Amino acid sequence: MRFLLTAVGLLALGASQATGGTDPRATNQGAPPAPSATLTWSAWSQGLSAASPAAAPDAATQPAPADLDVVDAHWMALTMWGEARGSGEEGMRAVGHVIDNRRRAGGRFVTDTVSEAYQFSCWNGGDPNLRAIQTIDDLPRTGEAWRRWQSARRIADEILSGNSQDPTGGALFYHASYVSPRWSRGVPPVAQIGNHLFFLTAR
Repeated sequence: MRFLLTAVGLLALGASQATGGTDPRATNQGAPPAPSATLTWSAWSQGLSAASPAAAPDAATQPAPADLDVVDAHWMALTMWGEARGSGEEGMRAVGHVIDNRRRAGGRFVTDTVSEAYQFSCWNGGDPNLRAIQTIDDLPRTGEAWRRWQSARRIADEILSGNSQDPTGGALFYHASYVSPRWSRGVPPVAQIGNHLFFLTAR
């Protein structure tokens, strides 16, 4: 899976909720778009200094941290932005840690984790966030959505580099606070962050 996704990404250079089961409202699985100009560290880090006041001015010239996979970081950032940009940095960070917790628990890559069928609704076919993700490079550079995308990229870097504290306490599941899916009924949430409830287990 990992090699297929990376291959699709190389070819493309030229061209709100994690559930415990299938989303019955989804019509088909939305395949994540291929990473574009962030397949190299220098390209990935171009936006980090602008997104983080503490970043060094020459951050783009620094070598990649040994434990940072830039493809995984890109897909994590896309998913955080697609799922929780409305909840600001705190909400996106919480979603990012759920992704990372699942990745660690399953010994997988982020790309495998976020593309698992119906687990992150922003990748579901028909979800309006899927189209927003696919056209993220077209966002106005002065708008709030673009600023939150830059924040998502920075947060993904922090999480995968081990420089972010998990605000969910190890959660593996979450859903929007205004819905009540079957998998969470009777399961106490461990945190509410932004518009989402977070859970350690699911039914």
